[in-house]
Amino acid sequence: MDRAGLATSGDTTLGESVVGESRERIPPDAELWLALSRLPGVGRRSYMKLIEAYGTPRIAWEHSDHDWIGAGLVRSGIETGVHRQKALAWGEKQVGLLTASQWTLAVFGGAYYPAALTSLHTPPPYLFFRGQIPEQPSIAIVGSRQSTDYGMRTAKDMASHLAAAGVLIVSGFARGIDTAAHVGALDAGGATLAVWGCGPDFVYPSENKPLIPKVIDQGGVVTEFPFGTPPEPQNFPVRNRLIAGLSAGVLVVQARERSGALLTAHHALEQGKDVYAIPGEIGQPHAAGVNELIKQGAKMVTCVDDILSELGLRSSSLSAVPSRIARPLPAMTEMEARVFAGLGGSACHIDRLAVSLNLSAAECAAVLLTLELKGAVRQSAGNMFSREA
Repeated sequence: MDRAGLATSGDTTLGESVVGESRERIPPDAELWLALSRLPGVGRRSYMKLIEAYGTPRIAWEHSDHDWIGAGLVRSGIETGVHRQKALAWGEKQVGLLTASQWTLAVFGGAYYPAALTSLHTPPPYLFFRGQIPEQPSIAIVGSRQSTDYGMRTAKDMASHLAAAGVLIVSGFARGIDTAAHVGALDAGGATLAVWGCGPDFVYPSENKPLIPKVIDQGGVVTEFPFGTPPEPQNFPVRNRLIAGLSAGVLVVQARERSGALLTAHHALEQGKDVYAIPGEIGQPHAAGVNELIKQGAKMVTCVDDILSELGLRSSSLSAVPSRIARPLPAMTEMEARVFAGLGGSACHIDRLAVSLNLSAAECAAVLLTLELKGAVRQSAGNMFSREA
């Protein structure tokens, strides 16, 4: 994981919707919006009960624990009064970090808060984001971190075609299928939204750091986790409900029988969204989850029109998708050309490539990601890289 200051999330300027002074990025009473979530006994559900009852965190804050318990807004026996000073100090610290960053705080019911999330059973009371949260038809593309070459190429191609047709591609920024989906959307010049399972001051996985500026430029990054939250395992199931919530439907590309991608699909079903699945090879572990989804009624997808027709969109704009056939090599820096040449004509593991070029694994990964964004190389399962066909 990578934790640092402002530069951790890239040095790209914000989208037009969030350019301006810090007061435009930070809503009134931001410290109270944040502090309220820090009180013991105030979870997402009870937080929203407090907002529904009092309208704003400030008014809720002005009422005592006795008032909250008496109104049935928090459980009896919860004493938050002694913790309020500490929670408020934490909220003020968060606002300080936010002010010094390029992130925006969107609060429930506020100007930047996505309307799609307001109908969730437990919507996040606030979100941190950079770039924009585009208002356009959206599809989440999710799948295994340990994906195959076929899965990566399929996710990338589907994302490119959908993005070229005007669809926002939503994913979780994880290794494997998520990364392929983001890269595919960017390659097509389309919009993509990365939903993080960590705070704004972390980048996970760290090798995707070079991807962030372009994601922000063509879409955005969003998280409900505050500054200082590392990418811990329990965060990702929480994040998955937002991926589904921000999308009109979820496309699963490769998933084992138990995986986060399937959890995202289940969240989508609970929210009344469509679930799509790419059929996989029978008997293969990475295909077991998606094939089971199809058996349970998920819509099998064999071409992009299967999804576009559900969204009421046409595929005539797909001519905008760049072809990989007989494409000339993109412009490269000296280091990029060196790594590209080092790949030779066959797939190579990143560690072996780094050793042969006398580079660190991190340096090699960063250059390979840039080359992948340029369409010069592709990644397959097991951290294997090869030149793009």
